[in-house]
Amino acid sequence: MEKIEILKAKAALRILYWFIRAGMGLTFIVSGIRKLPGIRFTTLPIETPVGLYFNTMYETGIYWNFIGYFQIAVGVLIFFNRFVVLSSLLMMPVTINIFLVSIALNMRGTPIITAAMVLGNLFLLLWHFRNYRTLLIKPL
Repeated sequence: MEKIEILKAKAALRILYWFIRAGMGLTFIVSGIRKLPGIRFTTLPIETPVGLYFNTMYETGIYWNFIGYFQIAVGVLIFFNRFVVLSSLLMMPVTINIFLVSIALNMRGTPIITAAMVLGNLFLLLWHFRNYRTLLIKPL
């Protein structure tokens, strides 16, 4: 039995897995809804770097909406066992991007939250490693 499989047998890690899975899914759904047409993500003034960034993204229109629809779709998919591996893989570039934007815009406190999202996503990817290990490890 692999080390990951041994760890997956521990009750505390199974609870953490479900907590992260549900938390990531709900976070993506709520954040995606905030990007639907006619809904502004933030009310910060455009005189601030963060307000300017989100206003500019909002003004792109269809691109901003696409990000929202994508986040909603991936957030919903993670709740279905059949799609949890796919949704975890699709979430990773999004969470890394959110983390990098929070650092680049010097958002106070947000990099800590977004780093936790990246770590949670890594946890989900490791949990399901056997599902895609053949893509990453050359068979002997």
